Amino acid sequence: MSSDILTQLQTCYDQLLTQFFSTISYLSQRHPLVAPDPDPSDPFTNPPTLTATGAQTPNAADSLGTGINPGPEDTDRAPYPLRPVTTQTFETAQQDLAEDLVLKGQQIELLIARLPGIGRGEEQQAEEIKVLVEKVREMEARRKEKRKEMRRYVKRLENVVLGMAESVDYGNRNGVESVNGHG
Repeated sequence: MSSDILTQLQTCYDQLLTQFFSTISYLSQRHPLVAPDPDPSDPFTNPPTLTATGAQTPNAADSLGTGINPGPEDTDRAPYPLRPVTTQTFETAQQDLAEDLVLKGQQIELLIARLPGIGRGEEQQAEEIKVLVEKVREMEARRKEKRKEMRRYVKRLENVVLGMAESVDYGNRNGVESVNGHG
């Protein structure tokens, strides 16, 4: 029974790891684009405006209308391209994914609680093992005794069958068939 629980536990851990990976992948690829708070001392979080530089570059990368340009790691050429969804869809999916992780964790806790020996001390488990070893010895002794008894019954049955075979006469005596003197 405990090996079955261990197999279920291993399967649940594998599923949990898969869920973790899927959750992180979803969250990293589907999050809505949000601009960081501008930091005046950091030129990367506070880029120059188009009117200040006089440049007229098209904003083709901003397909969501958020005013934020994804970086090169967020394009379709990236191994895991960014595909943002609406904030409401993202929050709903985030809640569902979190609930799934919690449920899988609870399932693992239940399986762990069903493992033999959980909640008992080492001495108590050692005592249980001694009792079980003694039961095995008693059952082995009974098995050996029953085996001897079976051999005696087989011998007796063999003697009965051989005795019956010897008492049956299959030959013809004086033209009359005789079976056990009847005939």
